[in-house]
Amino acid sequence: MSSEPAETPRELYLLDGSSYIYRAYYGYRDLATAAGMPTNAVFGFTKMLLNLLQENQPDYLAIIFDPPREETFRRELYPEYKANREAMPEDLADQIQYIRKTLQALNIATLKIDGFEADDVIATLARRYASEELQVTVVTGDKDLMQIVDQKISLLDTMKDKRSGPQEVLERFGVPAEMVPDVLGLAGDTSDNIPGVPGVGEKTAAELVRRFGSLEDVLKWKHLVSGKKRKENLQLYADQARLSKTLATVRYDVELDVSLDHFARQAPNLTTLMPLLRELEFEALEIAFTAPAPGVVELYSDGSGTDSGPGGYGVVLRYAGHEKELSGFEPEATSQRMELIAAIKGLQALNNSSKVHVFSDSQYLVQGMSKWIHNWTRNGRLEEPGALANQDLWKQLETLAQQHETSWEWVRGHSGHPFNERCDKLAKRAVEVNIRATEETCLAEKAEPDEETVAEDLPPVKQESVPVREESEFDTDEDGQLRLC
Repeated sequence: MSSEPAETPRELYLLDGSSYIYRAYYGYRDLATAAGMPTNAVFGFTKMLLNLLQENQPDYLAIIFDPPREETFRRELYPEYKANREAMPEDLADQIQYIRKTLQALNIATLKIDGFEADDVIATLARRYASEELQVTVVTGDKDLMQIVDQKISLLDTMKDKRSGPQEVLERFGVPAEMVPDVLGLAGDTSDNIPGVPGVGEKTAAELVRRFGSLEDVLKWKHLVSGKKRKENLQLYADQARLSKTLATVRYDVELDVSLDHFARQAPNLTTLMPLLRELEFEALEIAFTAPAPGVVELYSDGSGTDSGPGGYGVVLRYAGHEKELSGFEPEATSQRMELIAAIKGLQALNNSSKVHVFSDSQYLVQGMSKWIHNWTRNGRLEEPGALANQDLWKQLETLAQQHETSWEWVRGHSGHPFNERCDKLAKRAVEVNIRATEETCLAEKAEPDEETVAEDLPPVKQESVPVREESEFDTDEDGQLRLC
């Protein structure tokens, strides 16, 4: 009897909105409308959010914001809490209203609870819904929230593209997630102005907590701690340490009159969103919400490769309201070959003859297929052995393109175009994943050599980042082959 495949658990994403706004503000500088209104934070926030939704497709999403820091219970307990933070920059404050308008137009649920920080609301929601057979992802770069991580709750730092589960928390703090507040209580946290115990850093704090089990037990057995000065500080600053742990500990008991259905993903309100994007002059983001023309498949493709080394490709297919992503890896490939392979893989994914519009940031691909391919075919260059570089791929492309009504368009790469950048990320991620897999295989073979024969070491894989080149005009030879190398 065949067993039914296990259902993929539903996913809830909880996003630290205040942190995301600041990351967007400092990550995207010098962006303004023609009239001079700053828009960098709005653009960065919206773009980062769009990337998150496209790449992860959560079933539920909520964005949680902080109230004014002067109005939280931690400030009442300790007036110096976060007193080291500077006031919000004026040009950022002016953009908050547009971020709110954008989220409303995107139909994304938001929460802000008086007296509690976003971390407390996130922790309460995460624990509540992780117990309801949901997989919860908290989108944040804040290390403090590592204390809530367990098998069903993970953290995602989109800036570093890093997901943290229990093992990553252990590697970061040296203790399990539930003991993170004990470490922070002893070591303090300069970013939040939590004092801790003078002379005790995170490494020492983790060692003490591992040895004694908790901050309270460290204070109880302080006479067993090595170092005269450290013992004295644990004695003198015991109350400060307890307060610091309280400040560093998130709350799980925030009263929230909200149901999971409130966070269900909804389609954006385009009648509100599109005029707003035009007002902000976000042409690139407008493209992301503009559906393909009726009956047209939009194919976005990009390749990533080096002169000698691994290469990857990324493809996004769009038809009406549907999207599909493709990506893959080649152990050795040039940038030119990967650009062609990307387009080939996209066309091969189409089941029926279609009207296809291919977008690429490679002039090598676009000019080759829209201009030179006709001369190569007429002159027999596609069939004459060795007549063209990458001849095998050009022949494949020509055959596939003839199966559809195909047109080709160049887009400027690395300029904020949502689908080009998405394809680029897919391509580079495919390379990274396969490099790691190759290295792990190599290590495993070294660790467990065959009794009869020892496999030769795999050649070292170059891991330098692929250089970014602005695609513009390139010299060509007589038959139109671009001289890119």
